[in-house]
Amino acid sequence: MFVLKLLVHYFIPHESNNQKAKVLHPKSLGLIAIFLIAFQFVVSLGNTSFPQVLGYAANIVPSEVVRQTNAQRSAVGLSPLTENSDLSSAAIAKGNDMLAKGYWAHFAPDGTSPWTFFTQFGYKYQYAGENLARDFSDVSSAINAWMSSPTHKENILNPHYKEIGIGVVEGSLAGANTTIIVQFFGTSLSGSPSVPVAKAKETMIVSNESPKPIAQVSTPVPLPLQTSGVEAVTGVTKFTSSPFSFTKNLSLAVVGILLLVLSIDLAVVRRKRIARIGGRTLAHISYLGMILAVILILKAGQII
Repeated sequence: MFVLKLLVHYFIPHESNNQKAKVLHPKSLGLIAIFLIAFQFVVSLGNTSFPQVLGYAANIVPSEVVRQTNAQRSAVGLSPLTENSDLSSAAIAKGNDMLAKGYWAHFAPDGTSPWTFFTQFGYKYQYAGENLARDFSDVSSAINAWMSSPTHKENILNPHYKEIGIGVVEGSLAGANTTIIVQFFGTSLSGSPSVPVAKAKETMIVSNESPKPIAQVSTPVPLPLQTSGVEAVTGVTKFTSSPFSFTKNLSLAVVGILLLVLSIDLAVVRRKRIARIGGRTLAHISYLGMILAVILILKAGQII
């Protein structure tokens, strides 16, 4: 009986809550916002301090990155890129280099360029390019982020590229577990077809000069939902889910509950013809929604 009264008090307009569900009161919405912010802070702190317990697991499959990249090219009439094992090995090496040296950039602190990894694995390029992404929970969100950036999009839709290599690495970067996607594009010198000049649509200039990588500002992008799992690592139970996903799933659940309560509240008020003064429920929920959106954007993946 007590539990039922408590549920009515918090979720149904009633005499006990001045004819407005308690969770829709300004003070309650403020406390919910504070809780979500604190929850994000605790989860992020736990991920940094105890990466062996709370890890970042992303559903990033290299072959899917290639497939979705080619889907974007096909949509504008470009030929698909062929996955090259040397480029993939080079991309993995670049990702591991970032983790080992603790940097998130096209060029390493010691001056190592992306093109160094091309040549290390025997890939002599005519054209070369690089896209980087981190902390995305699935392939679609990373591809969408790249396609939303003009310079990254230019790499994906560059007609000069013929091959692609994808490296996906997971590890600790700047004290936090992360997943990095390295996308290498290239056209090899040896793979350049010999086309009669009369039939060529453009002149392809072969050069051994290192091309410049695309440099951009990191662009936060919201992430889709991600499932969680449990993995046993050396006797320790490790929850293989993104800290971001914890916050997003909780935030979406809270918003869903509030919208449901709001619907019930409006229905009850209309049916009982309850007169309320100063009801700003919609404004309060919009304010909470804005706070949640800020939390999600700040914790979204990055591209450079």
